[in-house]
This record gives sequence, structure tokens and C-alpha cells, in this order.
Amino acid sequence: MRIRNYRQGDIPTLVHIQRLAAQNDKVDIITEVDFEEWLAQPELEAESNVFLITDDDDDLNDWGQGGTLDGLEGEVVGYTVLQLRRSQHAYHFLCEGAVLPQHRRHGAGFALLICGLNHARIRASELEFEARQQNLPLYFEALLPASDPASENLAAKCELQPVDEPVLKGMCLYRGEL
Repeated sequence: MRIRNYRQGDIPTLVHIQRLAAQNDKVDIITEVDFEEWLAQPELEAESNVFLITDDDDDLNDWGQGGTLDGLEGEVVGYTVLQLRRSQHAYHFLCEGAVLPQHRRHGAGFALLICGLNHARIRASELEFEARQQNLPLYFEALLPASDPASENLAAKCELQPVDEPVLKGMCLYRGEL
């Protein structure tokens, strides 16, 4: 598996993954137009904060995590979007995405969550002084399907706890302090 950054032509693939995952998890489906609008938000900086995981054949590609051989790139099987939000009470790095149902429980979701967490830690270091001055915590949060029993285990691996706050129907919010 390889993780790479979002590219301009990835929206149809992301919509396809989200649709299949949403049907499986019984959550709302995002339209292609909504996806385009979401990823076009300048503050999201999609090229830096949207990550895709592919099912590359590691035996054929010995270049490591940083690249792929010419012409060899597997099917995209999942994605995650890392967004910075600020509330009255904290800074929130929210990680949300999806993995194709047939590729779950093979490490793709965990790899994407760790990728989002690592990027959040880097970005949080830039906000740490400001947050301290305002006495606000920095949180990493993940929005995971409530119907998937693996969600709780995945969150626990990243030391995230469930939060009792209203979120999208069929989803559960998990949080940990950075």
C-alpha cells in the first residue's frame, strides 16, 4: 500500500469510494458537486491535506513509500481529509474519509489515520504558541462509522476516545489531545 497526496483528477474516485462506503455504513452519500466544493475551499489546501491510499503491489515496487515505478500505481482504496477547525473551546484537526468495504481490516484505515495524525502533529506545532496564549487545547479527531465494530479498535490504537457530541448520522467522533 502507498499513501499519496490528492491530485486534481481524483474527485470521481473519491466520490466512488465514499458512495460504496456510505452504502455499507448506512450514512449519507456526498454528491460529486459537494465533493468538488468541499475540496475547492482555499483554507482546506486539498493538495496538502487530502491523502489517498492505493493497493500497490509492494513486491513489484521497491521504491518505498515515497514513490512508485513508472506506470505502476494501484487502485485507490481509501482516502482521508484533514481539516483544521477552531471552536470557542479548542483547535480541532478533524480527520474524515472512507475505505472501500472490501479493503477494510487490511491496514488501510489505520495507515490513513496515522498519516492524518502525523500531519496534524506537524501543523499543531505551528499553532502551539497561539493555542497556549489563548489557553485552548489542540485536538486530533476522527469521524468513523458507528456501525463498523472495527472503528472503536482503530480509534483506540491512536489513543482516541469517543466523544458524545452531535455529528453526522451514523458516524461517531473520536478525540485525543495533541
